[in-house]
Amino acid sequence: MNRRDALKTTTALLGSVMVGSSGMLTACGPARREAASGVLSHDDQVLVEEIADTLLPPTPASPGAKAAGVGATINLILTDCYKPDAQQRVVQGLKEFRTMCRDRCGEGFASLPRREREQLLREVDAESQKAGETHYFGLVRELAHGAYFSSEIGVTQALRYVPVPGRWTGCVPLAPGQPAWG
Repeated sequence: MNRRDALKTTTALLGSVMVGSSGMLTACGPARREAASGVLSHDDQVLVEEIADTLLPPTPASPGAKAAGVGATINLILTDCYKPDAQQRVVQGLKEFRTMCRDRCGEGFASLPRREREQLLREVDAESQKAGETHYFGLVRELAHGAYFSSEIGVTQALRYVPVPGRWTGCVPLAPGQPAWG
């Protein structure tokens, strides 16, 4: 046996041992895929996307938050970047919000007309302003804005997007209705 054949055989043997071992591919197992879904349940993710779409609705100039798919981004950011107490505050807040919608309106938030959704969010926002950081809604609003304006739709259509900017100008006046720079 020459050296080249020995290396091929050794590489094949070690490769099959590593791939075949039970501990090497745990990240691909079903337990890992379930954990990757995030802190929010599917229903919570849909609800938070509806809330975000009410906060950032579609306009003639740009699609809304739902079109940008912010629900999954909010779930990811909340799961990966926030502490467990903030995560639980949002989860519990969404549960209370869902209950409040059903008690007051008899329906889910998504089935309400846009005006009623906006009014409901104004009331929740007023409560949030009084309660301060202990209220969930401020964090939901922050996550919605962050997810939307970091999405491709938010950056390229809601903001003025310049892929390769020219020279820097410190003070540029905006015309009425002109979007801010991204």
